[in-house]
Amino acid sequence: MKKAVFLLLIFIISACSKEKYNTYHFFALGTIVDITIQEKYADYLPEIINYMNNLADNISNNEKIINQAEINSRIHVSEDLLNILERADFYYNINHKYDPTSYTVSSLYGFPEGPYIIPSKEKINTAKKYAGFSNILLKDNTVIKKSPLLVDFSANAKGYIVDKTVSYMKSKSLDNFIINAGGDLFISGMKNKIYFNTGIINPDNKSKPLSIINITNKAVATSGNYERYFIMNNKYINHIFEGVTFEPVNNYKSVSVIAENTEKADGFSTLFYLLDMNEITNYCKKFDIAVLILTNNNKIVKFCNWEKYEKL
Repeated sequence: MKKAVFLLLIFIISACSKEKYNTYHFFALGTIVDITIQEKYADYLPEIINYMNNLADNISNNEKIINQAEINSRIHVSEDLLNILERADFYYNINHKYDPTSYTVSSLYGFPEGPYIIPSKEKINTAKKYAGFSNILLKDNTVIKKSPLLVDFSANAKGYIVDKTVSYMKSKSLDNFIINAGGDLFISGMKNKIYFNTGIINPDNKSKPLSIINITNKAVATSGNYERYFIMNNKYINHIFEGVTFEPVNNYKSVSVIAENTEKADGFSTLFYLLDMNEITNYCKKFDIAVLILTNNNKIVKFCNWEKYEKL
């Protein structure tokens, strides 16, 4: 269930302010990360970047440990990876279409980075037999996999890393800032008592946002079909695979979610991308999550009070 590096393109609409803010760009988490902070706090950036990179490396290395481990062996992983796995299990138990072990199949196609191919039916069918989140067990803070499956927790790991970085920055007394990690975005505080206005960009017309929202101390994330895909033999293959059929899904152009933290926005945006609109409506009500959908025929649909966050 590999998420695109730039699933959500965000632009920040500047407003006049007394305190000067700058946006700093750097590479981390396999994407371009933007941090917008007050200029006077720029000296904190090296340690923030170091913190984020160390956390990302830890999680990536622990994924590799799971993927390379032998069947039925006890796999010792970090507390962070266990936390991410438990949250993935939460989404999986809402609906089994969310399944990090779909990477067992999607990796055969060359995702995430390519080169892209269409594998043989024999390889696909074999991988499907191995995949399934029920083949991962947690026991005494260790992981056991019951088949030679592969995992990819990118659907919620990036949001988790952003949230921990938010906490780290707040521990340094930074309160008003934005972190945008390739589209997983958290806004903390305000800019001189004015909202940081955020635009959700239309992938077909980047000069005309789908929505402009005012949020503070909340996150927004998007899953979409427009950043990582390939077309071969007249077949469109999207990077998001679901966990029941373990086939690529092309339900919508994009699904955006507003939630109280980035991990939740990250995970639910992927989950909702895999579901039909009736299911999305039921779940967004249950979990109090605002949703914006761009359908494949360019219709904008808003669920669960998305409008209350829009700029008037």
